[in-house]
Amino acid sequence: MFALAWLAATTVRADTVSVTVEGLAGEALQNVQAAVPLARHAAGKQLLPSVIREQHAQAAAAIARALQPFGYYAPIIDAELEAPPREGARESAREGVWRARYRVQSGPQLAVTTLQLVFEGAGESDPQLASLVEALPLQQGDALDHRVYERSKRELLDAVQRLGYTDAQLVAHRAEVDLEAYTTRVLLQVATGPRYVVGAIDFAQQGFDEDFLRRYLILKPGEPYNGARLAEQRRMFSRSGYFSEVEIEPGEAVDAVVPLTVQLDAYLPNRYRGRVGWGSDTGVGAQLDWTRRYLGSRGQHFNLRLGVVEERRRLAGDLSYQIPLNPQTGTRVVLGARHESKDLTFEDVDLSEGGETRIATNLLSAAWQRPQRTLGSFNLSTVAELSLVNETYDVFEVLFGNLGSAGQQAIIDAIGPEAYDTLAPDFEAVVPSLRLSLRRSDSRLFIHSGDYFDLQLLGADESLGSNISFWQARLNSWQIRSFGERSRVLLRTSMGYSEAESSEVLGVNFNEMPEYYEFRAGGVRSVRGYSFESLFPEDAITGGRGQLVASVEYEYEFIPNFSAALFVDAGNAFNRWQDYDAKVGTGFGVRWRSPVGLARLDLGFPLDDADDAFQIYITVGPEF
Repeated sequence: MFALAWLAATTVRADTVSVTVEGLAGEALQNVQAAVPLARHAAGKQLLPSVIREQHAQAAAAIARALQPFGYYAPIIDAELEAPPREGARESAREGVWRARYRVQSGPQLAVTTLQLVFEGAGESDPQLASLVEALPLQQGDALDHRVYERSKRELLDAVQRLGYTDAQLVAHRAEVDLEAYTTRVLLQVATGPRYVVGAIDFAQQGFDEDFLRRYLILKPGEPYNGARLAEQRRMFSRSGYFSEVEIEPGEAVDAVVPLTVQLDAYLPNRYRGRVGWGSDTGVGAQLDWTRRYLGSRGQHFNLRLGVVEERRRLAGDLSYQIPLNPQTGTRVVLGARHESKDLTFEDVDLSEGGETRIATNLLSAAWQRPQRTLGSFNLSTVAELSLVNETYDVFEVLFGNLGSAGQQAIIDAIGPEAYDTLAPDFEAVVPSLRLSLRRSDSRLFIHSGDYFDLQLLGADESLGSNISFWQARLNSWQIRSFGERSRVLLRTSMGYSEAESSEVLGVNFNEMPEYYEFRAGGVRSVRGYSFESLFPEDAITGGRGQLVASVEYEYEFIPNFSAALFVDAGNAFNRWQDYDAKVGTGFGVRWRSPVGLARLDLGFPLDDADDAFQIYITVGPEF
């Protein structure tokens, strides 16, 4: 018996099927191919001829059902099944390929002739609910698309609940199809339940003035109660930077009025951070940072930052004190103080002997930060600032510090007191400035596509209390574009121009403006391959009145989260455009998309004269 069963099984023919669907495209075609039984076995699976014929007979009905979600209820379907050719008498033992072909004319889409919204309960006569029909994805006169119909049901219920009917339910929803008239009547019926509104809002917290906290409220008593608005309010408090935990607890509703309690747990008031770094162009550096997250009960806070760098013994100290004016928009006043100083020695000006000086700059400032606005696809930030600037240094000491007092006095008598004052300035300036920043990007941590433009205008005038007059414009920009999934191109430019009086002493050009505002190029954010701020006009010591720097970089992601980069940078600072001498640097680097931001390691090579054969740069953070 086993032998007979085995012989019968070996003589039963098993064939494969080739399926073709014509006349359709896109999602309708994909849905039909997934619905036709034979199409699911078209990848070489063997079937008995009887099964092939049976599934082919079911295909037309399956195609018709698969087209209904797209609104096609009267398709014309021409189905053909071609058996494989057979040879010899033992046809039943041979294997072949069946060919199933379905030509489909989808016909017209079914029209929605009536779209009816019915509300029952407290919202039965609410005009806001009645107007929701105009915002539904499915409208009267549209073709019936069941995907759009399902989305309309979800959006309708969400919209009703956002208006305060949080208990609302869709109690009836149907699309009644009349195939003879080829029309559809859609009914959506909502039981609204009561309309809840926000009641009294109280705070559970310590340390903050309640009037100050209420300036963060976007929820107002009497407005419709819904979860989305509560989540938005939580984010508003979380973004303030004061609170580690934010919870909004609804109380028991009385007559559909829901009281709220905002529970706020504040961060520890003090945050301390320290950093140590090294760069081939700057040497060892360290920074200490103290942030007082809140001072007093009205959200004022300050930051104190101290930094030192080995290169030229740079020292910087910043104190900023922020006073929030409108917490919801981010409008604030920032009071600041800054000290910056660095060495300038005879070696820095390529002399074999001489002395040294300390370029010391002190600033007191008050800035008004306007709320961020949308300008087309960009976010616009605006800052207006007024600074009191004092700066001193003594280039005379750099040039002649190796001489005794008698020798120095002889040179002063020779060049005259005016020239001496030029070499040893004491600038005092009142500097108003305006800064406009435009930004758009698809991400904060790693930008695939984005643009950034930063324009700053500033100046000083003797009529406003300064002992010098100058004005300046600065423009920095980034353009980042991705090509394919792995390639990225970055373009960067830095431009600047100053209008200021200049004097020439001992063959050296000196601009009548603080060195703090003069331009110098070189470094990781400028021309890589050259040390930090090592590029400036040949006829100057402290810097130039203008700057033009450009960079192009190509990145390729060779493994996930790691990219290789090639770059070319060019530019320089200048006093006169005709003396502009662009220096070129090139190199390569590696990028790591770390969880905290983009980390870069670059190796830059100067193509023009430089003190070093290469520079190494390590930076972390987004481009802009």
